[in-house]
Amino acid sequence: MSMTTTPQGGEPDRLLSLLPAHLRTRDEQSGGALRALLAVVASELELLEQDLADLYDGWFVETCDEDLLSRIADLIGLTEALPDLGEGTSWRPVVAHTISYRRNKGTVAVLEQVAREVTGWPCRAVEYFRLLTTTAHVNHPRGDRPAVASLRHADRLDRTGGGHGLRAVRPDARPEVHDLTRGAIEPLAHTAEVRRIPTGRGRFGINQVGIFLFPLRSCEVGSADAVDLWPQARATAGGWTFDQLGRSTPLFADVPHKGDAREHLASENELPVPLRPRRLKALLEEARRGALDARHLPLGVRIGRAGDPLPPGRLRVCGLEGLAPGTDDQVCVDAAAGRLVVYRDGAPLPSAEVFVRYHYGRLAEVGAGPYDRSERLGRALAADGYGSEGILTRINVRSGPSPMPSAVRSLADALATVEQYPPPDGSSPGQTVVVAIGDSASYVGNLAVAVPEGTRLVLVAASAPHRAPTPDSAGQPVGAACVTEGLRPHLYGSLTVSGARGSSLVLDGITIEGNVSVPTGDFSGLTVSHCTVTGRVAVVPDTPPGTGSTLRINLIRSVVGAVELTRSVSALLITDSVVDASSGGTAVSAPGSHLSISGSTVRGDILVRGIDADSALLDGLLLAEDRQTGCLRYSYVRPGSRTPRRFRCVPASGADSDLAPVYASEDPGSPLYLALARTCPVPIAEGGEGGTEMGVHHHLHRPLRQTALHRHLTQYLPAELEFGIIGS
Repeated sequence: MSMTTTPQGGEPDRLLSLLPAHLRTRDEQSGGALRALLAVVASELELLEQDLADLYDGWFVETCDEDLLSRIADLIGLTEALPDLGEGTSWRPVVAHTISYRRNKGTVAVLEQVAREVTGWPCRAVEYFRLLTTTAHVNHPRGDRPAVASLRHADRLDRTGGGHGLRAVRPDARPEVHDLTRGAIEPLAHTAEVRRIPTGRGRFGINQVGIFLFPLRSCEVGSADAVDLWPQARATAGGWTFDQLGRSTPLFADVPHKGDAREHLASENELPVPLRPRRLKALLEEARRGALDARHLPLGVRIGRAGDPLPPGRLRVCGLEGLAPGTDDQVCVDAAAGRLVVYRDGAPLPSAEVFVRYHYGRLAEVGAGPYDRSERLGRALAADGYGSEGILTRINVRSGPSPMPSAVRSLADALATVEQYPPPDGSSPGQTVVVAIGDSASYVGNLAVAVPEGTRLVLVAASAPHRAPTPDSAGQPVGAACVTEGLRPHLYGSLTVSGARGSSLVLDGITIEGNVSVPTGDFSGLTVSHCTVTGRVAVVPDTPPGTGSTLRINLIRSVVGAVELTRSVSALLITDSVVDASSGGTAVSAPGSHLSISGSTVRGDILVRGIDADSALLDGLLLAEDRQTGCLRYSYVRPGSRTPRRFRCVPASGADSDLAPVYASEDPGSPLYLALARTCPVPIAEGGEGGTEMGVHHHLHRPLRQTALHRHLTQYLPAELEFGIIGS
């Protein structure tokens, strides 16, 4: 709700129209002094009208600013504090619906709605007295709670949870569905437990309610409306994987967006949980009957670069369905492992070009992904220290047919075009060239590019802007020229960059299965934002070696295998990222660099000149040459490390040397990759700044969300009942 009148100041015509005509004519003849005066008055009037409009908007919870929510909360008696719960979370729904909560106090639907809006995550509330076996009564039969599970109802058995809470998963184990559902959709009855649910040990009790939180998100790779943009499946032994890197990762289904108000409890279809094989089979059967549009299926498969996707009748579920009669191409899908096998004439097809559409789960927007990165792309451009964000030109790359006639199909050709641009003249400090990859294809082969002098090269996963491009895009903001959503291109090879004086490189939204190498010397900087680099980010020496290098390496929300820098690199910044060299070797080797790391996880040894760390998880031996400068705050450091002074780090000096992080999964294909498990020691799980967790998921504020939920749920719980929060 807002005012219908909008500010119209800023132009003197509005005030001049109120004056008699002879005064306006005389002012024009005398040089426009009155018009200039009214222009100043009009600008002040515009500020006053805008202030009145903001004041009116501040009266309503739907339109007020975030900083006014606490005042409205005081007016309705919401005395609980409203802390910052991380990005993407607002207290506006909680404040807006508090009165509705109180009117429906004591119902399980309110508990679920409060949990969903306080945390910002999908959730499910389970009343455990409904899952208890009881002695049958002839007047009150309960056929839905048999004391013995029937082996004939496979779908009910398939939804049975495994164990209490989340278990740490071995790196070599296949992703398990039950490790992510944690029994939230379990339909089988149990005998009563005497252990209490607030302790996290008991569940099935008469007076116990479980609140299951699901912080995962389902991301779609490829679109049903853009078949030509589907990524290519990765060929492996015995079939293909949906993941372009060949990782085994569980498939997810699309989770429809629901409004704030919901009177029914969440079902499996509304939760971001892995796609069960029997659930996939049920969806395929609906599509085969015509009751479900094939575009609404959670996955799709196309054989060959041309043609349409396979119909639902030719998609089969591994282990549950046999091949259909006929000789057409058919695909068997293993949803739990994210794998598929193509059959032709009833026999496995050894080789083919397979293109897929699917959903996968993620906990945070770290690494390459199809999520929207437009806002963070602007931050990455501002962080590289280059300055101007004006675009000299934009080169569109698309491996298949493109609606833009100027698009090129080869990434190597696009980079070769960049090398031909002349350096900027003395009138401008620099120029920006954007190479936008407009699909999710796999580009095979090593690439090399020489960035011209005074040029910043932005290699980004982005499609064409919604508006038509202008002939001259000079000075256009980079973010306005890119639509950084829905794409995840894959470079199957290494990228080697060389550059002249003042040149720099920004990578955003790209999966690189190889190394990224840049030179020292006059090269200005490298920014890796929202990328996945399976190899190492390395700085190679010049020939002859550069002197006085000002090169800066900046990792933002990325996943890399290792960082290896020469002694001439002075600065390395790692923000909300993962450096995982757990397979062996050193994670960060930068003997001449000062490392600034914030909210990141590093697995492997670290060798740097100096270090500043904040809410970081340094799961390796840290050796800092200069221990007189820098500081480690709210971070985990492995015992035996040589560090500068520490402030509230774990383990404390001379104590708790056995503390170590426990991960929910160490498999890069798992949705909970390097997330801290529920069994992780509290000093690490809640030892980050502000009471958050240490490591790459620090910005999610998961402990703060659960603490805030515990405070808010207490006032809506029926008498004599207990609740337990079961989250990741």
